[in-house]
Amino acid sequence: MKKIETKIDEAFKNTFLLPREKTVTQFLVDVLSSKYQFREDDKKIEVISLYYYASSPLSFLFVLPHYEYYSPDKTIQMAELHLKEHSFEDYSYMEVEELCKRVLDENNIDYSPYLNAYNQLDYAHYWENQFGLESAFLMHCWRNAKEQTQSKTIGFLESSDGAGGVFDMDNGFDVPFDVDMDEYLRSHGFVIEKES
Repeated sequence: MKKIETKIDEAFKNTFLLPREKTVTQFLVDVLSSKYQFREDDKKIEVISLYYYASSPLSFLFVLPHYEYYSPDKTIQMAELHLKEHSFEDYSYMEVEELCKRVLDENNIDYSPYLNAYNQLDYAHYWENQFGLESAFLMHCWRNAKEQTQSKTIGFLESSDGAGGVFDMDNGFDVPFDVDMDEYLRSHGFVIEKES
């Protein structure tokens, strides 16, 4: 089954992720190049959070100064990317299901045991990589944007509902819930002054 997982991963990347790479990377370049004015004052923003819409990670992205370091009361603008505005329709569970069926058919794999009463495929039985691929893709776009801009801004990836955890986009680490953000950054050699 590992071989099939890898083939579905590749099909998913080629179908849904790679076409969006240039647009997402450009959005992050714009963020890092200060196209968006987050505040009225000239305080330098050194730590940001990139949020994805929890139920559809690549439909809507937004960026804000990290709330633990910068007062939300002083934020005047949120950087937003709606991929529909760039001719990318959201991909649905059904489209991902069809992609999985196509890969299974191409490889002569009988998936009838995984069909429900409505003839829908429950691909969670053999492929659960979607979120991991989406978050890795966002971190890849972030690293590309940082390389293009040579920015020193630190970025964290978070879900809009707060349930998806926090990822250090620069190092690819999952930041544990019980670790203080300031402590985490200090352990990586960053001392960022918190706004009072």
